[in-house]
Amino acid sequence: MPLKPFIAFLAALFISTTALAHTTQSSTNGYELYSWKIKNHWYYSLLPGTKRSRSYEEITSTEVVRRDSTGLKEALQTIPRGEVVFWMSDAPGGARRSASGKTLNVKHPSRTRIKNIKAICDRLGIKLKLS
Repeated sequence: MPLKPFIAFLAALFISTTALAHTTQSSTNGYELYSWKIKNHWYYSLLPGTKRSRSYEEITSTEVVRRDSTGLKEALQTIPRGEVVFWMSDAPGGARRSASGKTLNVKHPSRTRIKNIKAICDRLGIKLKLS
């Protein structure tokens, strides 16, 4: 097999397996959900669970932050059925301050908003646990 087609085949294989991993990713530690409010809007970060503390930069990365319930619903739809999402009530110690000195005020929203998001998780087959 000539070298160029072989390299193209390997690249296509890598891209397809990476895309598949992102759409069906399963986390042995569940997922972590962080929420905070800025100027009448709720922001959410949904991250694969880990045993280490998250940093401010990880939680607030533009790649993971979703605005309002609609954005969160889109992120939740990528999680496989049966997974557990731990909704964190406070940011880990390392996430309280970044190098820029910003504070991340992680908290749970109102009971009504929690009920609405729990209903979304129930429809998607995801277990939501408040931490």
